[in-house]
Amino acid sequence: MRLLSDFDGVWTHPREEGLAQGVLLDELMVLWSPAQDRDETRVWLSAARQAVLAEPSRFGWAPGGRISCFADEDPFAVHSALLHYLQGRRDDDAIAARLVRSVLAQGHGSLEDFGGWCHRVSVRMLQISRGPTILPGAVRAGLDMLGGGIDIVVVSNSGTQKLVDWFAPTAVPTVVDDPSRTMPAATVRLRGNALKFVLDEHVRSPLLAGSIAVETARPHYEQVIRAELEHHQGARAVVGDLFSIDLSLPLRLRRTEPAFAGVRLFWIVRDYTPARMQSALAAFAPEVEQVSGLEEVAARLLAG
Repeated sequence: MRLLSDFDGVWTHPREEGLAQGVLLDELMVLWSPAQDRDETRVWLSAARQAVLAEPSRFGWAPGGRISCFADEDPFAVHSALLHYLQGRRDDDAIAARLVRSVLAQGHGSLEDFGGWCHRVSVRMLQISRGPTILPGAVRAGLDMLGGGIDIVVVSNSGTQKLVDWFAPTAVPTVVDDPSRTMPAATVRLRGNALKFVLDEHVRSPLLAGSIAVETARPHYEQVIRAELEHHQGARAVVGDLFSIDLSLPLRLRRTEPAFAGVRLFWIVRDYTPARMQSALAAFAPEVEQVSGLEEVAARLLAG
């Protein structure tokens, strides 16, 4: 059995990290505003966040202007969605235009770059102040699965070094993936910087699950999925907490290619998981198993 696992939201709960990113992002844009405009900027940002969450399918993590992840899918996506909203309003809203100029004036190449920088800095600051926090239940589940002969590969948008640092204090044995050498048995392989969010520039491939339409042409992620699962001799599974980022492409492959027909798909439902998506997937994507955490994934896989 081989399990492709996301990291953030599967082995962790990203509530505090998401909050830290949002505070840093908002406060910097306020700080970079003229002193006399800062109160107005705070009010504008608060209203913008409400507007984003009122239309989560319209705004989201949108590199290149195309939505890769919906605004309400996790504590990080909402901040990318705010920047998506900001980009869209820059031509018809004076405050939005001023905020965009202030971000670019600080040396960030784009709003997307600024958002990524805020994420990395805030997570690093939080890690220094409290230490990395992998959920104890996830640690137990990981050890149980390794002990049961399940090969675990963590495929994450987070950097490989973050994965190394966060697993280091736990009892879970890990190794950075290296195709040039044989990997040790009963050890979690780490594949960071997976670029799951990157959409193909020329291909549009939406997958429909009722009212949920997600672009699934994700070339970097597909390359990893094919390398790890397409020719694996044995049972296979994928687990993630974000349907758009982690599971929409594996679902499309399962539905359209015989080589992926038997792949099990686990969607970890957290307290931030949108109810609208839960109901849509329950009705239109029964292949996706909704679970409460990595512990339940382990129990189902080990049960056979």
